[in-house]
Amino acid sequence: MPTQQETMQNHVSGMLESGRMRDEIAIELLKKGFEENEVKSFVDEAIKLRHDANRTRGMQLVVSGAIVCFLSFLLTITSSFSHGSFPYVLYGLTSVGIGIAFVGLMKVF
Repeated sequence: MPTQQETMQNHVSGMLESGRMRDEIAIELLKKGFEENEVKSFVDEAIKLRHDANRTRGMQLVVSGAIVCFLSFLLTITSSFSHGSFPYVLYGLTSVGIGIAFVGLMKVF
């Protein structure tokens, strides 16, 4: 059987996922009878965990974008020696890598 703290933590996480703001969550939990200091600590902890998860995913995307850009660089060099499809690799793959990196940066910051 879940404890009261686990119940409140799950409730706070669910409300954050639904897009509610910090003040709305705190008011609703206070109406349900939770103590003010517990509400503040659980809301702060849930928001911190959410930001940490976004930061981790963002860094993964930044690294993936950098790897795609580096592969684009290598393929551009090799295709320039073999007279292959130079512009497609140079502009297409590099643009994809930069796009992935920027999406990651948006999640980090």
